[in-house]
Amino acid sequence: MHLKLTRTGGFAGITPPPVEVDTTTLSKKDAQHVESLVAGAKFFDLPKTLKAAKSQPDRFQYSLKVAHEDGREHAITCDEEAASEPLRQLLHAVQDLKRK
Repeated sequence: MHLKLTRTGGFAGITPPPVEVDTTTLSKKDAQHVESLVAGAKFFDLPKTLKAAKSQPDRFQYSLKVAHEDGREHAITCDEEAASEPLRQLLHAVQDLKRK
């Protein structure tokens, strides 16, 4: 599974480089964790855009694209405050993998 995460917005408006993760290059434990988070967030069932009911200044916006080995691909753009808890966990896990 290949994931590409981009984050924009925030107080300073600094856009860090995208985070790209290929689960085939991760440890088995990390790969299983990411794949379970994708499943738990029902990522492939999410709409392409998740907007907050009321926009808030200085919040992050995330774009996440996931390409599964079975050929499925899906991409979403999500306001930080519109993300469900399972999706938020997935976003943070992908960011954390960059730090490893």
